[in-house]
Amino acid sequence: MKVEVNDEFRFASIWLTNEEKNNQEIRDEIFPLIEKWKSRKYKFVIYESGQRNLLEQTKGLLNHNKNLIRESGS
Repeated sequence: MKVEVNDEFRFASIWLTNEEKNNQEIRDEIFPLIEKWKSRKYKFVIYESGQRNLLEQTKGLLNHNKNLIRESGS
């Protein structure tokens, strides 16, 4: 589990690996962290690793966006 805090933008995040996101003990540790940062009026987000290939998914997204731009005539 990796915790990142950005005081300038008042933003906190937790990054979980596939193993961590399925571990109940680690998930139980998250809730006190969320409350801690929310009480300081920070926005909070949890990122979980996925199962798909990041490179292939990114290529697909870029191609999709390129096609949308082409279709809109921009």
